[in-house]
Amino acid sequence: MGLPRAGSGTGRAREVLAGTSTWAVAALAGVAAAVAAGTLPDVIKSWLGERRPFLTVLCVVAAGVFAGINLWQQRGKGVGIVVALPREGRRDPWDGQWVVAASDHARRGHDSCFTVRRTVPASGSGTERKAGENAGGEAAREDALEVAYELVSARLTELSAADPSTPVSLYVNAALPDAFELGAKFKFHIQRELRGMHEIPERVTLPQRSERPHTDFFPAVRISGRLKDPLSPAEAVRAAKLAEVVEEPDFESDPEGRAVAVVVHLSDNPLMVAQALRAAGTGCADTRGEWARCRAALVVDGGPANLPETTADFELVVRHVYAAWRAWTRARPQYAGLTHRLFIAAPASVAFTLGWLFGHTVRVVEPSHGTPPRSPGTEPPHETGETCTSS
Repeated sequence: MGLPRAGSGTGRAREVLAGTSTWAVAALAGVAAAVAAGTLPDVIKSWLGERRPFLTVLCVVAAGVFAGINLWQQRGKGVGIVVALPREGRRDPWDGQWVVAASDHARRGHDSCFTVRRTVPASGSGTERKAGENAGGEAAREDALEVAYELVSARLTELSAADPSTPVSLYVNAALPDAFELGAKFKFHIQRELRGMHEIPERVTLPQRSERPHTDFFPAVRISGRLKDPLSPAEAVRAAKLAEVVEEPDFESDPEGRAVAVVVHLSDNPLMVAQALRAAGTGCADTRGEWARCRAALVVDGGPANLPETTADFELVVRHVYAAWRAWTRARPQYAGLTHRLFIAAPASVAFTLGWLFGHTVRVVEPSHGTPPRSPGTEPPHETGETCTSS
């Protein structure tokens, strides 16, 4: 729901005037073109006489220039798809502001805009739900994500059928686990319906909300197979400055644990890593409600700062996380049979992209680090972490 805007009548008047002025300019340009087309030949003849070969070449060149300019002006700017998935029970006015800002940015920068908004039930992994209610909440959440996926998928399929090269900007505002799992759903769809990121690289872009003044969104990540490419030596040095990789963090692991933890901290949340490792050791539930303790952990820590707002840095840190996870997994074959669980605090564009990269293998944990139901008289768990929604 968009927030009401003051002076809506003035805004509509400006739109009408803008449309009228556009038509007036177009009409004036048409008249001027007609006058020029009628008088220009006579002017050229008066200067050049009857030099027909030269005049013929001049006409062909002029026609080519005109056609090129026309095609350049009519080039497609693509489609902006806005996906807003607010959590049920949250009344955050910022969500509505984000939708308005994203839709406005999509309309200004693209030929068309398509909006998908679905309310997502919270995943059941806390102490306040019984087992049956927990399963029902998980099913409802999965259904909501599936509906959002199908709506966007249908639009992408239409674009692919019409013109596979159409650029797409995908604006995502969702709880981090929802953004991750939505990205996982698109993994094979993007490769199949959009003719693959190998043939049409960098076609799908994920804009990210900017925190800089006078800036709304910037292109954060371009989805393509090159995100799996290994880092060059220079890139590895730069990536290490953006996020530190800790392959054996100090935490109370469970030697009999059925999972391993992948902790990704790429936003300003200083306590996140310690809380995630504590939850991994003592046990927690993922978004599917499956509870487990972790036997080992991998940490990618961006430190007490947000990522620089550049496409190069966002894509580099995504590749850094993926490369670190792959290397860590290959070096520890003894954990091959264990479930990989993602604890994440990052921009939604990064969460979506990581889901696209390894969401089919890794399960995500709620930022509140869901815990099993406690026995009567015990202390409630300490739940904290990254806020539910991140743009």
